[in-house]
Amino acid sequence: MTVPLLLYSLVGLGLFYLQNLAFFPHVRLRLLALLLFYVGLRPSLSLALGLGIVLGLLQDSYAATPFGLHLGASLLVVAAARFCRRRFLVQRPVPQMLASLVTLLLQEAALRGGLMVLGFQSFSLDQLIRYHSLEIVATVALGPALAFLVLGLEKLLSRWGWRALRDAPLAADLW
Repeated sequence: MTVPLLLYSLVGLGLFYLQNLAFFPHVRLRLLALLLFYVGLRPSLSLALGLGIVLGLLQDSYAATPFGLHLGASLLVVAAARFCRRRFLVQRPVPQMLASLVTLLLQEAALRGGLMVLGFQSFSLDQLIRYHSLEIVATVALGPALAFLVLGLEKLLSRWGWRALRDAPLAADLW
């Protein structure tokens, strides 16, 4: 599990730098949450939890929020993906996009609720609906691209002989 975790962590680090250094002043996307969602749909729970911890700590170390807030939100995304994997048929792009939309909305609600509990001034409801909903919808539109990225990385790892990922069906859960 070490090599897949490192590979997905490097992809997550690349997405993190892409969204925070290249896109952030103009466009704010939640690419790490979407990556976590699609990795959470895969059979390996330990990989999804490990990646959730790594990426949550990465976001916590970069953000100005209290430590642990993004870690908890990342673990919530993994839990929601595992719930969707077991309860719903997320084998087609449209149900996957709807499930990721609900998951990203849950993550945003958890982040805002955590900030309000800790006493931080939050956005007004009008700002939250206007700006954050557009960000979330734009992120969900990139879902199929990240699903193909996760599938491609899984195929690459199976070619290198990583049994934990080779024994799982490659395309049955994603498409």
